[in-house]
Amino acid sequence: MIRDVSLTRVFVNDQQAALEFYTEKLGLQKIQDESYGEGGRWIAVSPVGAKIQILLEKAEQDHEKALVGRSDEGPVMVLRTDDVRAAYEELLKRGVRFTGEPERSPWGMGVVLLDQDGTPIYLLQDSEEQQ
Repeated sequence: MIRDVSLTRVFVNDQQAALEFYTEKLGLQKIQDESYGEGGRWIAVSPVGAKIQILLEKAEQDHEKALVGRSDEGPVMVLRTDDVRAAYEELLKRGVRFTGEPERSPWGMGVVLLDQDGTPIYLLQDSEEQQ
């Protein structure tokens, strides 16, 4: 029946700033950036080679604006990496903010990074990939 996740979204305050963060700082690739409707933009990014796309959606409604930068409910998504310590060091050099340093957990080694709006994203190295 269900075989994949093709799209997820993150609500953002400024789509251009989000596009720059997700592509220039995190190294994701821009998949789509097109105008639609009255002043709307459809911006999707993805890890290189991944099927899933992340829609960077402008928060317009009050309930959407409340989701921007939310940190009380934990990370909004998990991005996997082969080496969380190396990724952490490189992203620090690129100016990415973190809530702490990489830590071991039952599901792997990870760390929470914050996007341009302060939205938490978990960076994970699976447990079988830990060194």
